[in-house]
Amino acid sequence: MLKLDDTTGEVLWSQHYASSEGVSEAVMAVVVDDNDDVIGAGRAAIGAAQDQVLTMKLDGASGDILWMETFGGTDNQDDLAWEMAMGADNQPVLAGQVINSGGVAEYFVRKIRTSDGSVVWDERGPEAQNNATSQGTWLELMDNGDAVLCQRVFGNNGYDVFLKRFDAATGGTVWQTTYDGPTHGGDDPRAMAQDSAGNLLVAGVQDANWNYDFMALKVNGETGETMWAANYDGPPGWYDVGTAVTESADGSVVVTGLSDGNGTAWDWATVAFDPADGSQQWVMRHDGTAGQSDEPSQILAGPTGELIVTGYGYGEGTNQDLITLCYQTNTLSAADRPPLAAALQRVWPNPFNPRVNFRFSLPAPAHARLGVFDLRGRRVATLVDRHLDAGVHDASWDGRGAHGRNAPAGVYLAIMESGDQRECRKIILAK
Repeated sequence: MLKLDDTTGEVLWSQHYASSEGVSEAVMAVVVDDNDDVIGAGRAAIGAAQDQVLTMKLDGASGDILWMETFGGTDNQDDLAWEMAMGADNQPVLAGQVINSGGVAEYFVRKIRTSDGSVVWDERGPEAQNNATSQGTWLELMDNGDAVLCQRVFGNNGYDVFLKRFDAATGGTVWQTTYDGPTHGGDDPRAMAQDSAGNLLVAGVQDANWNYDFMALKVNGETGETMWAANYDGPPGWYDVGTAVTESADGSVVVTGLSDGNGTAWDWATVAFDPADGSQQWVMRHDGTAGQSDEPSQILAGPTGELIVTGYGYGEGTNQDLITLCYQTNTLSAADRPPLAAALQRVWPNPFNPRVNFRFSLPAPAHARLGVFDLRGRRVATLVDRHLDAGVHDASWDGRGAHGRNAPAGVYLAIMESGDQRECRKIILAK
Protein backbone atom coordinates (compact mmCIF):
# COMPACT_ATOMS: atom_id res chain seq x y z
CA MET A 1 0.00 0.00 0.00
CA LEU A 2 1.05 3.59 -0.63
CA LYS A 3 0.24 6.82 1.15
CA LEU A 4 0.33 9.85 -1.13
CA ASP A 5 0.34 13.56 -0.43
CA ASP A 6 -3.10 14.76 -1.53
CA THR A 7 -1.68 17.99 -2.96
CA THR A 8 1.46 16.88 -4.78
CA GLY A 9 0.99 13.12 -5.23
CA GLU A 10 4.34 12.53 -3.50
CA VAL A 11 4.74 9.08 -1.91
CA LEU A 12 4.84 9.57 1.86
CA TRP A 13 5.32 5.89 2.68
CA SER A 14 4.91 2.48 1.11
CA GLN A 15 4.34 -0.88 2.75
CA HIS A 16 4.94 -4.18 1.02
CA TYR A 17 3.48 -7.38 2.42
CA ALA A 18 4.17 -10.89 1.14
CA SER A 19 2.36 -13.84 2.68
CA SER A 20 4.07 -17.11 3.56
CA GLU A 21 3.23 -18.45 0.12
CA GLY A 22 4.11 -15.25 -1.66
CA VAL A 23 1.04 -15.37 -3.93
CA SER A 24 -2.54 -14.05 -4.15
CA GLU A 25 -2.01 -10.97 -1.97
CA ALA A 26 -4.58 -8.34 -2.88
CA VAL A 27 -6.07 -5.35 -1.10
CA MET A 28 -9.71 -4.95 -2.09
CA ALA A 29 -10.81 -2.19 0.32
CA VAL A 30 -9.24 0.43 2.59
CA VAL A 31 -10.65 2.60 5.41
CA VAL A 32 -9.13 5.14 7.82
CA ASP A 33 -9.91 5.25 11.54
CA ASP A 34 -10.17 8.21 13.93
CA ASN A 35 -6.39 8.21 14.45
CA ASP A 36 -5.73 8.35 10.69
CA ASP A 37 -4.42 4.79 10.82
CA VAL A 38 -5.19 2.64 7.80
CA ILE A 39 -7.06 -0.68 7.75
CA GLY A 40 -6.98 -2.80 4.60
CA ALA A 41 -8.97 -5.90 3.72
CA GLY A 42 -8.53 -8.43 0.93
CA ARG A 43 -6.89 -11.82 0.67
CA ALA A 44 -3.57 -13.66 0.89
CA ALA A 45 -2.40 -17.27 0.57
CA ILE A 46 -1.53 -18.50 4.07
CA GLY A 47 0.23 -21.88 4.17
CA ALA A 48 -1.99 -24.94 3.79
CA ALA A 49 -5.09 -22.75 4.29
CA GLN A 50 -4.41 -21.18 0.88
CA ASP A 51 -6.42 -18.02 0.10
CA GLN A 52 -7.69 -16.47 3.35
CA VAL A 53 -9.46 -13.23 4.15
CA LEU A 54 -6.79 -10.81 5.34
CA THR A 55 -7.26 -7.68 7.44
CA MET A 56 -4.32 -5.48 8.37
CA LYS A 57 -3.84 -2.21 10.26
CA LEU A 58 -1.03 0.18 9.34
CA ASP A 59 0.24 3.17 11.26
CA GLY A 60 -1.01 6.24 9.41
CA ALA A 61 2.19 8.19 9.98
CA SER A 62 4.81 5.54 9.18
CA GLY A 63 3.05 2.69 7.36
CA ASP A 64 4.26 0.16 9.94
CA ILE A 65 2.05 -2.91 10.38
CA LEU A 66 0.25 -2.71 13.75
CA TRP A 67 -1.75 -5.94 13.52
CA MET A 68 -2.86 -8.54 11.01
CA GLU A 69 -5.69 -11.10 11.13
CA THR A 70 -6.76 -13.89 8.76
CA PHE A 71 -9.77 -16.19 8.56
CA GLY A 72 -11.56 -18.32 6.01
CA GLY A 73 -13.85 -21.20 5.21
CA THR A 74 -13.22 -24.91 5.65
CA ASP A 75 -12.30 -25.67 2.04
CA ASN A 76 -9.06 -23.65 2.02
CA GLN A 77 -9.67 -21.79 -1.20
CA ASP A 78 -10.87 -18.48 -2.66
CA ASP A 79 -11.77 -16.68 0.58
CA LEU A 80 -11.66 -12.89 0.28
CA ALA A 81 -13.16 -9.61 1.43
CA TRP A 82 -14.73 -7.54 -1.33
CA GLU A 83 -15.77 -4.44 0.60
CA MET A 84 -15.22 -2.62 3.91
CA ALA A 85 -16.69 0.52 5.49
CA MET A 86 -15.87 2.44 8.68
CA GLY A 87 -18.71 2.98 11.12
CA ALA A 88 -19.37 6.12 13.14
CA ASP A 89 -18.29 4.12 16.22
CA ASN A 90 -14.78 3.80 14.70
CA GLN A 91 -15.26 0.08 14.07
CA PRO A 92 -15.04 -1.25 10.51
CA VAL A 93 -17.38 -3.74 8.86
CA LEU A 94 -16.19 -5.96 6.02
CA ALA A 95 -18.05 -8.29 3.68
CA GLY A 96 -17.05 -10.97 1.21
CA GLN A 97 -17.06 -14.70 0.65
CA VAL A 98 -15.63 -17.83 2.21
CA ILE A 99 -15.65 -21.32 0.69
CA ASN A 100 -16.60 -24.34 2.77
CA SER A 101 -16.51 -28.11 2.19
CA GLY A 102 -17.53 -29.16 -1.29
CA GLY A 103 -16.86 -25.71 -2.73
CA VAL A 104 -20.03 -24.25 -1.17
CA ALA A 105 -19.79 -20.48 -0.84
CA GLU A 106 -21.03 -18.37 2.07
CA TYR A 107 -21.22 -14.62 2.36
CA PHE A 108 -19.82 -13.10 5.52
CA VAL A 109 -20.43 -9.73 7.14
CA ARG A 110 -17.99 -9.12 10.01
CA LYS A 111 -17.57 -6.20 12.41
CA ILE A 112 -14.13 -5.85 13.98
CA ARG A 113 -12.38 -3.65 16.54
CA THR A 114 -9.85 -1.14 15.25
CA SER A 115 -7.64 -1.68 18.29
CA ASP A 116 -6.65 -5.27 17.52
CA GLY A 117 -8.84 -6.69 14.71
CA SER A 118 -10.85 -8.85 17.10
CA VAL A 119 -14.41 -9.77 16.14
CA VAL A 120 -17.43 -7.84 17.45
CA TRP A 121 -19.83 -10.03 15.46
CA ASP A 122 -19.74 -12.24 12.38
CA GLU A 123 -22.78 -13.21 10.32
CA ARG A 124 -22.81 -15.69 7.45
CA GLY A 125 -25.31 -17.10 5.01
CA PRO A 126 -25.54 -19.43 2.03
CA GLU A 127 -26.61 -16.73 -0.43
CA ALA A 128 -23.28 -16.49 -2.25
CA GLN A 129 -21.38 -17.76 -5.28
CA ASN A 130 -18.03 -19.47 -5.51
CA ASN A 131 -16.45 -16.81 -7.70
CA ALA A 132 -13.26 -15.03 -6.72
CA THR A 133 -12.85 -13.17 -10.02
CA SER A 134 -16.17 -11.30 -10.29
CA GLN A 135 -17.40 -9.22 -7.38
CA GLY A 136 -20.70 -10.49 -6.00
CA THR A 137 -20.86 -8.67 -2.64
CA TRP A 138 -21.48 -5.00 -1.84
CA LEU A 139 -21.79 -3.20 1.50
CA GLU A 140 -23.30 0.03 2.82
CA LEU A 141 -23.43 1.37 6.40
CA MET A 142 -26.54 3.25 7.48
CA ASP A 143 -26.53 6.39 9.63
CA ASN A 144 -27.18 4.35 12.80
CA GLY A 145 -24.34 1.94 11.98
CA ASP A 146 -26.48 -0.91 10.64
CA ALA A 147 -24.82 -2.76 7.75
CA VAL A 148 -26.63 -3.58 4.50
CA LEU A 149 -25.37 -6.40 2.30
CA CYS A 150 -26.17 -6.68 -1.40
CA GLN A 151 -25.37 -10.12 -2.80
CA ARG A 152 -25.66 -11.76 -6.20
CA VAL A 153 -27.53 -15.04 -5.65
CA PHE A 154 -28.87 -17.88 -7.76
CA GLY A 155 -32.64 -17.82 -8.23
CA ASN A 156 -34.96 -20.23 -9.98
CA ASN A 157 -34.20 -18.88 -13.47
CA GLY A 158 -30.94 -16.99 -13.09
CA TYR A 159 -29.41 -14.43 -10.78
CA ASP A 160 -31.45 -12.48 -8.23
CA VAL A 161 -30.58 -9.54 -5.96
CA PHE A 162 -30.40 -10.41 -2.25
CA LEU A 163 -30.38 -7.58 0.31
CA LYS A 164 -30.03 -7.92 4.07
CA ARG A 165 -29.74 -5.34 6.86
CA PHE A 166 -27.80 -6.22 10.02
CA ASP A 167 -28.12 -4.56 13.43
CA ALA A 168 -25.06 -2.44 14.25
CA ALA A 169 -24.66 -3.73 17.79
CA THR A 170 -25.43 -7.44 17.44
CA GLY A 171 -25.39 -8.35 13.75
CA GLY A 172 -28.99 -9.54 14.06
CA THR A 173 -31.29 -9.39 11.03
CA VAL A 174 -33.32 -6.17 10.71
CA TRP A 175 -34.82 -7.18 7.35
CA GLN A 176 -33.94 -9.17 4.28
CA THR A 177 -35.42 -9.32 0.81
CA THR A 178 -34.81 -10.81 -2.63
CA TYR A 179 -35.56 -9.01 -5.89
CA ASP A 180 -36.62 -11.14 -8.87
CA GLY A 181 -37.51 -8.96 -11.86
CA PRO A 182 -40.70 -9.06 -13.92
CA THR A 183 -39.32 -11.50 -16.51
CA HIS A 184 -37.88 -13.81 -13.80
CA GLY A 185 -34.66 -14.00 -15.78
CA GLY A 186 -31.26 -12.87 -14.57
CA ASP A 187 -31.18 -9.85 -12.24
CA ASP A 188 -27.46 -9.34 -11.71
CA PRO A 189 -26.25 -6.59 -9.33
CA ARG A 190 -22.97 -4.85 -10.06
CA ALA A 191 -22.97 -1.90 -7.62
CA MET A 192 -24.77 -0.43 -4.61
CA ALA A 193 -24.88 3.05 -3.07
CA GLN A 194 -26.96 4.93 -0.52
CA ASP A 195 -28.88 8.15 -1.15
CA SER A 196 -29.21 11.10 1.20
CA ALA A 197 -32.48 9.75 2.63
CA GLY A 198 -30.94 6.40 3.57
CA ASN A 199 -32.43 4.41 0.71
CA LEU A 200 -30.38 1.83 -1.18
CA LEU A 201 -29.59 2.23 -4.89
CA VAL A 202 -28.61 -0.90 -6.82
CA ALA A 203 -27.31 -1.01 -10.39
CA GLY A 204 -26.62 -3.99 -12.63
CA VAL A 205 -27.96 -5.87 -15.62
CA GLN A 206 -31.35 -7.45 -16.16
CA ASP A 207 -32.23 -10.20 -18.61
CA ALA A 208 -35.39 -8.87 -20.26
CA ASN A 209 -36.22 -11.88 -22.44
CA TRP A 210 -32.68 -12.23 -23.79
CA ASN A 211 -32.38 -8.47 -24.14
CA TYR A 212 -29.89 -7.34 -21.48
CA ASP A 213 -30.66 -3.89 -20.04
CA PHE A 214 -29.35 -1.61 -17.31
CA MET A 215 -31.08 -2.50 -14.05
CA ALA A 216 -31.71 0.28 -11.51
CA LEU A 217 -33.43 -0.37 -8.18
CA LYS A 218 -34.38 1.95 -5.35
CA VAL A 219 -34.98 0.11 -2.07
CA ASN A 220 -36.39 1.57 1.15
CA GLY A 221 -33.57 1.48 3.68
CA GLU A 222 -35.93 1.13 6.66
CA THR A 223 -38.13 -1.70 5.36
CA GLY A 224 -36.34 -3.34 2.42
CA GLU A 225 -39.33 -2.65 0.16
CA THR A 226 -38.56 -2.04 -3.52
CA MET A 227 -39.67 1.53 -4.18
CA TRP A 228 -39.19 1.27 -7.95
CA ALA A 229 -37.30 -0.65 -10.61
CA ALA A 230 -36.19 0.85 -13.91
CA ASN A 231 -34.16 -0.13 -16.94
CA TYR A 232 -32.27 1.39 -19.84
CA ASP A 233 -31.91 -0.26 -23.23
CA GLY A 234 -29.24 1.15 -25.55
CA PRO A 235 -29.74 2.07 -29.23
CA PRO A 236 -29.38 -1.41 -30.80
CA GLY A 237 -31.16 -3.16 -27.92
CA TRP A 238 -28.42 -5.66 -27.20
CA TYR A 239 -26.18 -5.64 -24.12
CA ASP A 240 -26.27 -2.90 -21.49
CA VAL A 241 -24.76 -3.30 -17.99
CA GLY A 242 -24.88 -0.75 -15.18
CA THR A 243 -21.52 -0.81 -13.39
CA ALA A 244 -21.82 2.08 -10.89
CA VAL A 245 -24.55 4.17 -9.28
CA THR A 246 -24.79 7.39 -7.28
CA GLU A 247 -27.19 10.13 -6.23
CA SER A 248 -26.62 13.45 -7.99
CA ALA A 249 -26.82 16.85 -6.33
CA ASP A 250 -30.42 17.31 -7.48
CA GLY A 251 -31.44 13.91 -6.04
CA SER A 252 -31.54 12.01 -9.33
CA VAL A 253 -30.40 8.38 -9.35
CA VAL A 254 -27.57 8.17 -11.88
CA VAL A 255 -26.29 4.89 -13.29
CA THR A 256 -23.28 4.55 -15.56
CA GLY A 257 -22.18 1.46 -17.43
CA LEU A 258 -21.31 -0.18 -20.70
CA SER A 259 -23.84 -0.14 -23.51
CA ASP A 260 -23.71 -1.51 -27.03
CA GLY A 261 -23.70 1.22 -29.64
CA ASN A 262 -24.59 1.15 -33.30
CA GLY A 263 -21.38 -0.19 -34.82
CA THR A 264 -19.20 1.13 -31.99
CA ALA A 265 -19.05 -1.95 -29.72
CA TRP A 266 -19.40 -1.01 -26.04
CA ASP A 267 -19.86 2.68 -25.27
CA TRP A 268 -20.26 4.51 -21.98
CA ALA A 269 -23.86 5.30 -21.08
CA THR A 270 -24.74 7.50 -18.10
CA VAL A 271 -28.44 7.59 -17.33
CA ALA A 272 -30.39 9.68 -14.80
CA PHE A 273 -33.62 8.37 -13.27
CA ASP A 274 -36.25 10.39 -11.42
CA PRO A 275 -35.86 9.68 -7.67
CA ALA A 276 -39.63 9.53 -7.17
CA ASP A 277 -40.67 6.97 -9.76
CA GLY A 278 -37.59 5.84 -11.72
CA SER A 279 -38.65 7.46 -14.99
CA GLN A 280 -35.76 8.27 -17.29
CA GLN A 281 -34.59 11.90 -17.20
CA TRP A 282 -31.60 12.04 -19.53
CA VAL A 283 -28.92 9.91 -21.19
CA MET A 284 -25.32 10.80 -21.99
CA ARG A 285 -23.24 8.46 -24.18
CA HIS A 286 -19.52 8.44 -24.92
CA ASP A 287 -17.51 6.38 -27.42
CA GLY A 288 -13.71 6.18 -27.30
CA THR A 289 -11.74 7.45 -30.26
CA ALA A 290 -11.10 3.95 -31.65
CA GLY A 291 -14.76 2.97 -31.68
CA GLN A 292 -14.03 -0.23 -29.76
CA SER A 293 -15.28 -1.57 -26.43
CA ASP A 294 -15.18 1.05 -23.65
CA GLU A 295 -16.31 0.56 -20.06
CA PRO A 296 -16.81 2.95 -17.11
CA SER A 297 -16.20 1.61 -13.63
CA GLN A 298 -16.92 4.39 -11.12
CA ILE A 299 -19.09 7.49 -10.78
CA LEU A 300 -18.85 10.31 -8.26
CA ALA A 301 -21.33 13.16 -7.72
CA GLY A 302 -20.02 16.61 -6.78
CA PRO A 303 -21.88 19.07 -4.55
CA THR A 304 -22.62 21.58 -7.32
CA GLY A 305 -23.92 19.25 -10.01
CA GLU A 306 -20.73 17.64 -11.31
CA LEU A 307 -20.81 13.98 -12.27
CA ILE A 308 -17.34 12.46 -12.63
CA VAL A 309 -17.16 9.12 -14.45
CA THR A 310 -13.98 7.10 -14.84
CA GLY A 311 -13.04 3.87 -16.59
CA TYR A 312 -11.27 2.79 -19.75
CA GLY A 313 -11.64 3.37 -23.46
CA TYR A 314 -9.75 2.34 -26.56
CA GLY A 315 -7.69 4.99 -28.29
CA GLU A 316 -6.31 4.98 -31.82
CA GLY A 317 -3.13 2.92 -31.59
CA THR A 318 -2.99 3.11 -27.78
CA ASN A 319 -5.34 0.22 -26.83
CA GLN A 320 -6.95 0.62 -23.39
CA ASP A 321 -6.57 4.14 -22.01
CA LEU A 322 -7.72 5.63 -18.70
CA ILE A 323 -10.61 8.03 -19.27
CA THR A 324 -12.27 10.44 -16.86
CA LEU A 325 -15.27 12.52 -17.90
CA CYS A 326 -16.95 15.34 -15.98
CA TYR A 327 -20.57 16.18 -16.78
CA GLN A 328 -21.93 19.46 -15.41
CA THR A 329 -25.61 18.72 -14.88
CA ASN A 330 -26.66 21.93 -13.16
CA THR A 331 -25.93 24.24 -16.09
CA LEU A 332 -29.39 23.54 -17.48
CA SER A 333 -32.67 23.72 -15.66
CA ALA A 334 -35.11 20.86 -16.12
CA ALA A 335 -37.08 23.04 -18.54
CA ASP A 336 -33.98 23.98 -20.53
CA ARG A 337 -32.51 20.51 -20.91
CA PRO A 338 -32.70 19.00 -24.39
CA PRO A 339 -35.72 16.75 -24.63
CA LEU A 340 -35.20 13.03 -24.44
CA ALA A 341 -35.15 11.22 -27.74
CA ALA A 342 -37.98 8.95 -28.71
CA ALA A 343 -36.96 5.51 -27.55
CA LEU A 344 -37.96 1.93 -28.27
CA GLN A 345 -37.55 0.85 -24.67
CA ARG A 346 -38.49 -2.84 -24.59
CA VAL A 347 -39.08 -5.71 -27.00
CA TRP A 348 -40.35 -8.93 -25.44
CA PRO A 349 -40.34 -11.88 -25.74
CA ASN A 350 -37.55 -12.15 -28.26
CA PRO A 351 -37.34 -14.69 -29.92
CA PHE A 352 -41.13 -14.95 -30.05
CA ASN A 353 -44.02 -17.02 -31.31
CA PRO A 354 -46.74 -16.08 -31.90
CA ARG A 355 -46.66 -12.49 -30.58
CA VAL A 356 -43.99 -9.90 -29.76
CA ASN A 357 -44.62 -6.79 -27.64
CA PHE A 358 -43.08 -3.34 -28.02
CA ARG A 359 -42.87 -0.50 -25.52
CA PHE A 360 -41.72 2.93 -26.69
CA SER A 361 -41.69 6.44 -25.29
CA LEU A 362 -42.08 9.92 -26.73
CA PRO A 363 -40.67 12.96 -24.88
CA ALA A 364 -43.31 15.22 -26.45
CA PRO A 365 -46.46 14.82 -28.58
CA ALA A 366 -45.35 13.70 -32.04
CA HIS A 367 -46.16 11.54 -35.06
CA ALA A 368 -44.69 8.07 -34.54
CA ARG A 369 -44.24 5.14 -36.90
CA LEU A 370 -43.44 1.59 -35.87
CA GLY A 371 -43.11 -1.09 -38.49
CA VAL A 372 -41.68 -4.55 -39.12
CA PHE A 373 -39.35 -5.14 -42.08
CA ASP A 374 -37.56 -8.13 -43.51
CA LEU A 375 -33.79 -8.12 -44.00
CA ARG A 376 -34.18 -6.85 -47.57
CA GLY A 377 -35.89 -3.73 -46.28
CA ARG A 378 -39.41 -4.67 -47.38
CA ARG A 379 -42.21 -3.62 -45.04
CA VAL A 380 -43.98 -6.64 -43.55
CA ALA A 381 -46.37 -4.92 -41.14
CA THR A 382 -47.26 -1.43 -39.92
CA LEU A 383 -48.00 -1.38 -36.21
CA VAL A 384 -48.20 2.37 -35.48
CA ASP A 385 -48.51 5.34 -37.85
CA ARG A 386 -50.25 8.24 -36.10
CA HIS A 387 -49.88 11.24 -33.83
CA LEU A 388 -49.42 10.25 -30.16
CA ASP A 389 -49.21 12.06 -26.85
CA ALA A 390 -45.99 12.25 -24.87
CA GLY A 391 -45.34 9.26 -22.64
CA VAL A 392 -45.05 5.48 -22.84
CA HIS A 393 -46.95 3.50 -25.49
CA ASP A 394 -47.34 -0.21 -26.24
CA ALA A 395 -47.83 -2.14 -29.47
CA SER A 396 -47.57 -5.76 -30.58
CA TRP A 397 -47.12 -7.88 -33.68
CA ASP A 398 -48.81 -11.24 -34.13
CA GLY A 399 -46.42 -12.47 -36.82
CA ARG A 400 -48.79 -11.71 -39.70
CA GLY A 401 -48.14 -9.61 -42.77
CA ALA A 402 -50.24 -6.81 -44.23
CA HIS A 403 -52.60 -9.31 -45.92
CA GLY A 404 -53.15 -11.41 -42.83
CA ARG A 405 -50.86 -14.26 -43.84
CA ASN A 406 -48.38 -15.71 -41.35
CA ALA A 407 -44.84 -14.46 -41.94
CA PRO A 408 -42.17 -17.15 -42.24
CA ALA A 409 -39.92 -17.82 -39.27
CA GLY A 410 -36.71 -15.83 -39.33
CA VAL A 411 -35.05 -12.53 -38.47
CA TYR A 412 -36.91 -9.23 -38.89
CA LEU A 413 -36.25 -5.60 -38.05
CA ALA A 414 -38.58 -3.48 -35.92
CA ILE A 415 -38.04 0.18 -36.81
CA MET A 416 -39.48 3.11 -34.90
CA GLU A 417 -39.35 6.65 -36.30
CA SER A 418 -40.43 9.96 -34.83
CA GLY A 419 -39.22 13.28 -36.22
CA ASP A 420 -35.53 12.85 -37.01
CA GLN A 421 -35.16 9.96 -34.54
CA ARG A 422 -34.91 6.41 -35.86
CA GLU A 423 -34.32 3.27 -33.80
CA CYS A 424 -33.99 -0.30 -35.03
CA ARG A 425 -34.24 -3.63 -33.17
CA LYS A 426 -33.64 -7.14 -34.41
CA ILE A 427 -36.51 -9.53 -33.65
CA ILE A 428 -36.67 -13.26 -34.26
CA LEU A 429 -39.88 -15.08 -35.19
CA ALA A 430 -39.32 -18.65 -33.97
CA LYS A 431 -40.71 -21.72 -35.70
